[in-house]
Amino acid sequence: MEEYYLEKPCNSDEEAVRLLTDKWRLFGGRMNPGLLRHFTGNYTEWMEYIDDQSAGRNIGDEVPQTLFFLKNSNGTILGAVSLRHFLNHTNIVDGGHIGYGICPEYRGNGYGSLILSLALKKLKEMGITKVLVTCDCDNIPSQKVILHHNGVLENQTLDEDGIEINRYWIDFIAGE
Repeated sequence: MEEYYLEKPCNSDEEAVRLLTDKWRLFGGRMNPGLLRHFTGNYTEWMEYIDDQSAGRNIGDEVPQTLFFLKNSNGTILGAVSLRHFLNHTNIVDGGHIGYGICPEYRGNGYGSLILSLALKKLKEMGITKVLVTCDCDNIPSQKVILHHNGVLENQTLDEDGIEINRYWIDFIAGE
């Protein structure tokens, strides 16, 4: 039986990250989580950026966030998720606690649900019991994944790019 897990990026992921971001850009659409979009070719600089984001160093008024890759037992990167350590005035509107994405070639196989489930477990371990998850209004697969995990639609709004998004809350306390 195949095993899946979340793992922080490491130096051995360099080639896989290059391939993943190149393929995603060729596929088109928005690459999520946003931390992936910051990779522009220099892996060492990107890893420093990722480490700073997680530690809350040199990030100004941004919220610390930690990036994880969803990997299978072969170590293949299937997707990525960014967990924000808390919400501020910006991501309470359009970012939420979780930003995730599945690599285009692995979509439609249940990995969206898997990555969200694993991310929710990590947030619960961090002591976060009410989680905000957002997705684009036209992203039906992501909406289904969030609803499957007991997401409750609060409202729709525009994100920083002017894209209409849905805002969902997942409450661990209510779900237990």
